[in-house]
Amino acid sequence: MLYHEFAWSYDAVAALVSRGYWQRWTAAALPELQGVTLELGVGPGHMQLALSNRVATFGLDRSPTMLALAARRLRRAGIPPRLMRADAAALPVCSAACATVFATFPSEYIVDPATQAEIRRVLMPGGRLVLVPFAELDAGWYQRLMALAYRLTLQFRPRADHQSDQESSLTGTPERLELAGIVLHGRWVRVGASRVMVMVGTHGQEAYGTDL
Repeated sequence: MLYHEFAWSYDAVAALVSRGYWQRWTAAALPELQGVTLELGVGPGHMQLALSNRVATFGLDRSPTMLALAARRLRRAGIPPRLMRADAAALPVCSAACATVFATFPSEYIVDPATQAEIRRVLMPGGRLVLVPFAELDAGWYQRLMALAYRLTLQFRPRADHQSDQESSLTGTPERLELAGIVLHGRWVRVGASRVMVMVGTHGQEAYGTDL
């Protein structure tokens, strides 16, 4: 519901459950993004704003409400929105058109086989897949609110010990996993009293036959 009827409350809820770190967590992906960049699930548009100085950046979302919020944020900053309403399982993008595809705190759409096939299709050889799948607050009472964050925003933590049938196509550990046939390697990035996982994989460095 946060992506539709209550999209207006998304930023407030995200800030509350992340102790104010949410936007800094997503921004941890910025150093890994290069070339023509496609964002899956732009949400309220913070990353599109952060990337606005890069000509070759665009994004999509299924939610018209989120797209409206993102477009409004960009226009207020004097930036023409480069946004599309689309499903990640059917990307309106030419094959091998993107140097980077990225998503921050994606919901379970990311493990849909159709989404994975589309990511592979639109990435150029040597292109990057970048994910920010989860973050952790340092130990303390506030840390318990992280569980609420994932429930309220329908987020998915790609951990090997919490896989459902739908998640069977996503394999590995929190620091190494396979998505769309690409091996992603993760590193923790410190953000204040927390840390966020940033995962990067290269199209062409295939996962098939790799012992994960």
